[in-house]
Amino acid sequence: MNNRLKGKTVLVTGGTGSIGTEIVKQILNYDASKVIVFSRDEIKHFSLKKNLADHRLETAIGDIRDYRSIQRVFDDFDIDLIYHAAAMKHVVVCEKFPTEAARTNILGTQNIVDLATKYGTPQMISISTDKSAYPVNVMGSTKFIAERITLNANFSCVRFGNVANSHGSVIPILIENLLNGNPINITNPHATRFIMEIPDAVKLVMEATKYAQGGDLFILKMKAFKLGDLLDVILHKIAPRLDILEENVKVNIIGLVDGEKLHEGLINSTESEFLFELNNTYVVLKNREDALKYKNIKKINSFGYTSNEVDLISKSEIEKIIINYFKKDSMREKLWEYLTNYSKKYVVQHAKEIY
Repeated sequence: MNNRLKGKTVLVTGGTGSIGTEIVKQILNYDASKVIVFSRDEIKHFSLKKNLADHRLETAIGDIRDYRSIQRVFDDFDIDLIYHAAAMKHVVVCEKFPTEAARTNILGTQNIVDLATKYGTPQMISISTDKSAYPVNVMGSTKFIAERITLNANFSCVRFGNVANSHGSVIPILIENLLNGNPINITNPHATRFIMEIPDAVKLVMEATKYAQGGDLFILKMKAFKLGDLLDVILHKIAPRLDILEENVKVNIIGLVDGEKLHEGLINSTESEFLFELNNTYVVLKNREDALKYKNIKKINSFGYTSNEVDLISKSEIEKIIINYFKKDSMREKLWEYLTNYSKKYVVQHAKEIY
């Protein structure tokens, strides 16, 4: 992998987000000569530079929806590799603002691909989602088109499931509501979702970087979780450790929201005809003959890959993921430490000492 990145100039769009930041960290562990982070949020840029003190790190503020904004980066740097992680990814928000979602996920991706093609960038990996396999909502539809734009330009994609503990994902939302005393809203306890932790997601990105030949779509083999199991862990494992009584937690079963499915799919019926296995990943190729480009690849018979057909992670694994959420941030980790060792009343009384 180091051979792929050594001496290279790498652009990460959306590089201040959960996935983007981890990609940046991973790249800096290799011998890349420069890593350019492109996103709109100046506060996140400031925070990233503060937390990752590395002379190879460059930050550029701009919007992928603005062609000239992103073109300045291509004018200033000779880019060897692009990780395209910038996107609107929240299903409900995309449903409410479909035009904005289309501008970011479709137009933004087209801008990146056009510039990569114009400036001769050799490789690009675009981050996608399981919502694109069988798109029934705005987010999935726009990401499906973004995949087509990327693959048709002979670049590569990776397709994620639910990335645990990423910004705006279900676990952080439910935990923040628990801590703030707000109701916990669950759409359907029987709903299942693929799940991967951030390091696993970035591992898939690195695998794709290593093996991609262009026009290929990489999908990690992963398990799923049931929303009802997540709720049970929060109520009976996490809340007691935070000195929160179950009877004080209000739970609302609100039903599936617009654009939401009971179960997710990662590979559709058309793609399954061109599905191969490559080490720990699945890869969808443009045609079967492209398999000759890869070593140790094997054809897989057509099969369904939906979240209700794979193994579910255990409740103990869910609990571990939630604890990792607290440990991911130093302030949350300190809060977890004190709440799990002292009473809530003690924490309130000694808040100044804790923080």
